[in-house]
Amino acid sequence: MNKQTISRFIRDYLHNKLNEKQKAQLETWYLLKAEENKSVDSPIEYEKLEAKIWNKILSDVSQTEAELPKVQKLNRPYKRIISIGIAASILLIAGIGYLTLKNNDTTPDRFVIAKKYDLPAGTDKAILTLSDGKVIDLNKDAVGKIATEAGIEITKAADGTLVYKTLNTGKSDGFNTITTPIGGQYAVILPDGSKVWLNAGSSLKYPTAFAASGRNVTLTGEGYFEVAHMEGTKRRMPFTVTVLKNQTQSEKVEVLGTHFNINAYADEPFINTTLLMGSVKVALSNNKTTLLKPGQLARLSNENIQVQQADTEMAVAWKNGEFVFREDLRSAMRKVARWYDVEIVYDETAPENLMLGGWMSRGTNISEVLNHIQLTGKVHFKLEGRRVIVSK
Repeated sequence: MNKQTISRFIRDYLHNKLNEKQKAQLETWYLLKAEENKSVDSPIEYEKLEAKIWNKILSDVSQTEAELPKVQKLNRPYKRIISIGIAASILLIAGIGYLTLKNNDTTPDRFVIAKKYDLPAGTDKAILTLSDGKVIDLNKDAVGKIATEAGIEITKAADGTLVYKTLNTGKSDGFNTITTPIGGQYAVILPDGSKVWLNAGSSLKYPTAFAASGRNVTLTGEGYFEVAHMEGTKRRMPFTVTVLKNQTQSEKVEVLGTHFNINAYADEPFINTTLLMGSVKVALSNNKTTLLKPGQLARLSNENIQVQQADTEMAVAWKNGEFVFREDLRSAMRKVARWYDVEIVYDETAPENLMLGGWMSRGTNISEVLNHIQLTGKVHFKLEGRRVIVSK
């Protein structure tokens, strides 16, 4: 097959448009190419090869990538033949051969972080504070009912989600707060049926029963919201998120039946609100407002709002169990710090404006993430306990 035919076959494969004969042709082509090249000799070489390919793809062909369905990370063991669709796509889209990568991989062995110094990924864990001040460790509590408050039953579902169920319509003025530590995440279904995912180092304060006048919650850190429509109401019940970044920066997001992500960490330069579905109105404390459409990002800085096209995949990658690094090194390392509960220390040689492109599972140990980033050849990491030292 010529290159144009291979290119068309790969694109059709990714869109599930190939018939069995075409799949066989593509597989035959790949197996012949694989036979021409030597096998990867060790797990470390496989890690280097895999990471280098992914960084090449995601940094050089971001526009093409956006048009394609998600392709999952390559499977192991490293000596097995790589999945035909993924491998063929890598070989062609990246524009580099498997053998070329292997023979020209000059990444020094010092870039590989030893597994014995490894740290595991974060997990589902959070603290629930009830209106009477009682504190519940959701990581330790068993599945089932964990509390009742003023006509509300609070349970922990089999998947770990915290679920609020209204037992009666009695009035309740109480507030609950769910807080995730650094290295933790959690999901909660509120009394109205809205679902919120909290990222590491975040909190959500909400009433145990929403008032008829509206639904109001308060967020710190980062959260992804899927807001439920209120059934049986005669008028719209707005859902308002008050976002607290620090003592001087805050915003309010008013929505009705929508999906959106808010990132408002204190160590981030902006409050970012990314809309995926529906519509939201972003309001600042100085009464400036803007209305977002799906695929847009509202960026708050110094009482100003900038609206731009959003990278929605990157914005919600954390909620989907992924890292998507299409950003500068220091922004990426803030994500790593929060998820792995580590301190990032930059020495005087650390690069200032290094742009990354890559994808990783958030379920991997920190060594795998750092080793993949190091394969740029422009940054080096040293892991000392819970400190990551960054240098050139």
